[in-house]
Amino acid sequence: MKMLETLVPLGVRQAVLASQDGLVIESVGKGTPEPELLAAELATLARASRTLAHGLGGELRRFTLATEHREVLVVVFNGYCLGAVVEKGADRRNIGLELSRLAMRLAQTI
Repeated sequence: MKMLETLVPLGVRQAVLASQDGLVIESVGKGTPEPELLAAELATLARASRTLAHGLGGELRRFTLATEHREVLVVVFNGYCLGAVVEKGADRRNIGLELSRLAMRLAQTI
């Protein structure tokens, strides 16, 4: 598939497409955490946030997690999580747009 390769030129350190149960469907990039751990954690966070999202009047669509040095941008769609790890200060806007674009394309193919 290799659809996640479009994220690399935008400065994404690593990216993962995960099923709702946390299995890696595709990954790109290197570094920590390992793709399997990243996928499992993103799926867990998405599942745990469903109740809050429903309380806010809708379904979870995206979320961001930030540490001192890195951020994780996540788009949730059709039971899948698409997440990208970026260095703090990266162009989050363009990366977020590409994540959304990829999610729309993937929703049509998987």
